[in-house]
Amino acid sequence: MTAAGLLGLAAWGTLACSSSGTEPLASERRAIAGGTEDLSHQNVFLLASHSDHSGGLCTSTLIAPNLLLTARHCVSPTGEEDHVLCGESALGEPFPATAFIATNDPQPRESSLFFRAAEVRVPGKQVDTCGYDIALIILNENVPASVSTPAVPRIDRDVTPGEPYTAVGYGENENGDFNGSRMQLSGLSIACEPGTCGDGVESTEFRGETGICSGDSGGPALDADGKVVGVVSRGGPDCSTPVYGTVTAWRDFIIDTATDAAKLGGYEPAFWVTTRSSDPPFVGGSGGAGGAGGEETTAAAEGEPCASSRECAAGLVCYADAGHGTGTCTATCASTTDCSTGQVCEDRGGASVCVAPSGSADDKGGCALAAAPSRSRGSATVLLSLLGLAALGSRRRSRSF
Repeated sequence: MTAAGLLGLAAWGTLACSSSGTEPLASERRAIAGGTEDLSHQNVFLLASHSDHSGGLCTSTLIAPNLLLTARHCVSPTGEEDHVLCGESALGEPFPATAFIATNDPQPRESSLFFRAAEVRVPGKQVDTCGYDIALIILNENVPASVSTPAVPRIDRDVTPGEPYTAVGYGENENGDFNGSRMQLSGLSIACEPGTCGDGVESTEFRGETGICSGDSGGPALDADGKVVGVVSRGGPDCSTPVYGTVTAWRDFIIDTATDAAKLGGYEPAFWVTTRSSDPPFVGGSGGAGGAGGEETTAAAEGEPCASSRECAAGLVCYADAGHGTGTCTATCASTTDCSTGQVCEDRGGASVCVAPSGSADDKGGCALAAAPSRSRGSATVLLSLLGLAALGSRRRSRSF
């Protein structure tokens, strides 16, 4: 379908991240500062929204044929404040799914192929922007493989400081006008891992390097293999210090929604939905069908040592207690009944794994996975600006598409 069949894009008010009186911290707005026009990441979509008298633009990533991953503030109204204060900046109930359409055209226009949203989902009942700025959108039809191949969310391995990543998004230019193109910036490095970034960044988040501006919210941080490791939430002045929601913290939410999306779309879920691992059970081939010559690779069984989850058999992740450099291949679970005798199913930082009961001699405490969110309401005073536009009230300036 085209946007013309829905409503003219000229009727969609677009990007504005400041109130009419005060500029936010990210006052200089550019499209992925220092980036280049992107024609390769066809699984990164422009997310256009409208609500009553104004609208907005964000970025999203296709992670299944009919499923987009984005930031929650791109689909929910925000408060009246210009900046984010952890513990106080709350997000409202999501707008109706009918408010959203998406396209992966590198240079969106009225004639671009757009896809409508059918359902918007956010995790749980928490409304704090800090730590909970993530959302999923189920589309009302599958995006054809000829249009886009979904990206794989890296649900089983957290980012590490210094790890390289690429930022991709649709944003404004240096004049605050919509740039009109999808942009990318590679060669960036993770600044800090979840739980170590200090005030203003929750344990379900990490900080990137630079380059993210208005309109890039909801866009992905892609690892060296092109897997999604983070979702843009907010950033500091001059497109600096971007904060990403980490994908690993929301593994269960993503898997559950992807399972429902597959049923609605009438297709078999991706391998990462059923194996709970971002690495296919076979190396090489197409769709995990096998390696060169169709030979299955040797994978470590449960309890065997590992350095990463890609070394473990399907359904297992590489889990390590804090302070232990070597992990073991550990079973994932939905409940304790999925675990072996003497083990329990526990959430260890957003991933449910079979472990010895807490406090037992076998349980050393801590884990290599992301820690659960710490809610120090009002204590984090670092002010960061939302980089997308979801509070679509008339108080916000809008620019035509």
